[in-house]
Amino acid sequence: MDKNLNQIVSELLKNHTNKFLTAREIAEWIIENKTEFCKAKMKRTKVKTTNALIVQLRAEICSHALSLEKHNVFRTADKPKRYYYADNTLKLETETKEDHKNKQEELKLYPKLAQYCKTIGVETLRIDEKLSKKNGGKNYNKWLHADIVGYKDLAENFNDITKECIVEYSCERSYLYSFEVKAGIITNSTLRKYFFQTVSNSSWANYSYLVAEGIDSKAKEELQLLCSSFNIGFIQLDKDEPEESDIIIQAQKTDIDWNMIDRIANENPDFQKYLKNISLAYKKHSNRDIQAPEWGIKA
Repeated sequence: MDKNLNQIVSELLKNHTNKFLTAREIAEWIIENKTEFCKAKMKRTKVKTTNALIVQLRAEICSHALSLEKHNVFRTADKPKRYYYADNTLKLETETKEDHKNKQEELKLYPKLAQYCKTIGVETLRIDEKLSKKNGGKNYNKWLHADIVGYKDLAENFNDITKECIVEYSCERSYLYSFEVKAGIITNSTLRKYFFQTVSNSSWANYSYLVAEGIDSKAKEELQLLCSSFNIGFIQLDKDEPEESDIIIQAQKTDIDWNMIDRIANENPDFQKYLKNISLAYKKHSNRDIQAPEWGIKA
């Protein structure tokens, strides 16, 4: 990828920190605003038309995501992938002592979230990222795993005849959930890091949520904008009375990303158990003798 193109993309997104652009949108912006760069590129390549140059620029941006990261440009895991500028606070760095302390506080919140999820009909499991494969290199699985995954059986309270029909009739039988949990109050300084971590590891699910004990009033407006753009929701967790927790921003339903689900399943045994539990739940609809799946998170 042209070194100047790296710099141009980084400059564009740095100057528009609230922009999350696809590779094609970036390419179109370059065509409109970097005339001399485009003329020089067309002169030294076989590309002769504007449309062809857009295709070429888009391909270069998509295929060199790692080199863009050196210029603080990252991309989301959802489709279509969107690129954004992130300063040093969002880089994938080695875990600090403060990160470790926060993680310990988060662990205490997992059973609390499980209690709340029960009240809205969602069964949960903990995904331990430490159990994932270690042969992919540094940061290979960073921001891959959600903290908690969930399953909502849409036919749980149906009668047996209806359940049998659902098994035979090809239709949606459940919703899959993903939750990224953070301890304490989300502030302006932590919002974007936490949010894009949620986008990265949760976009495979029907419903994806960022979960915390609250959010600073100054950060709430930006959170609402981000959630609207990426279909993410926000749950304010009451750690003292979990049942009183509240969905502040409702997640918008999205399609399951089976490619990402398979990617996580190949890396993590907890996620494999999650998928097995869903399969057991489906089978139990038509066969009472099937062993019931084991859900829940211990305190």
